[in-house]
Amino acid sequence: MRNCSGPFFVWFQQTEGDAQVTQEENNGQLKIGELPEMQIVSMDDVVLHEDPDTERVAQLIERFSTDGILKNPPVVARADDADKLIVLDGANRITSLQKMDISHVLVQIVNLPDSSLTIDCWHHAVEYLTSEMLMTGMEAIGGVTVGRGSHLDREDRSLLCRLIFADGEHLLLRGSSDLIESVRQLQAFTRTYHRFAYFDRVSYTNIDHLRRNYRNFTALVSFRGYSKDDLRSITSHGMRVPSGITRVLLPKRALRFNLRLDTLRSGLKLEEKQVWLEETIRSRVAEKSIRFYREPTFMFDE
Repeated sequence: MRNCSGPFFVWFQQTEGDAQVTQEENNGQLKIGELPEMQIVSMDDVVLHEDPDTERVAQLIERFSTDGILKNPPVVARADDADKLIVLDGANRITSLQKMDISHVLVQIVNLPDSSLTIDCWHHAVEYLTSEMLMTGMEAIGGVTVGRGSHLDREDRSLLCRLIFADGEHLLLRGSSDLIESVRQLQAFTRTYHRFAYFDRVSYTNIDHLRRNYRNFTALVSFRGYSKDDLRSITSHGMRVPSGITRVLLPKRALRFNLRLDTLRSGLKLEEKQVWLEETIRSRVAEKSIRFYREPTFMFDE
């Protein structure tokens, strides 16, 4: 893996002098050192920890081919004991660009041990498939058991997921306590419904709201989740978790960079592209075109 440090470090580092600056002042002033760390890296230097969604990949390839713009850089994690950068968010974007034979990509880099980086889970709102169909899918998986229960114990290594059906029934799906085998079992179950028309990632669990927002709602699937150590182990074994489970909460996130793919396709060397990136960020700072929003934000154009 290439050295991910360099002359243009744009991640936040608070110095002793900065400690005297109030939070209000910090949020009101934009400095180079407060921006997320961004870099153009080789595709050979990144590894996915989750499966891409084939339907979303197809849509992205069509969009990339039409507008030729990478709006949001994928987020990757640097780990001291990993040979490659782990893709935390952006598996579909990375896969789409790879299929378009683009060998370099703009990424936002975070440090995996950073305490302000949180690895959480999405929930899956399933539509159309009946409880009987989901039960059939669960029972077909070797080494798993299905039982009643509502407590999602994140310390229970054998717990794969919890299902809450539209009628309020709760079920727990348990499998192997071995991490890699449990990933295989969860992949087998999510394939039961893992098609774009049949589920959506959601961050809430209120069944009344889900029934209102998804007219054909049948079940909510919630997961035990994975730790940072789990992600290191999974990628080191060449495995991936099912698509749409891992939810990454960052201390800061870079959005709407709007990088033209022609820049990534160009014949410039990787180092030359990085110089271009640094100059571009400085230019946008000078133009005052970068904004930081503290409040939770909903994107209506994803």
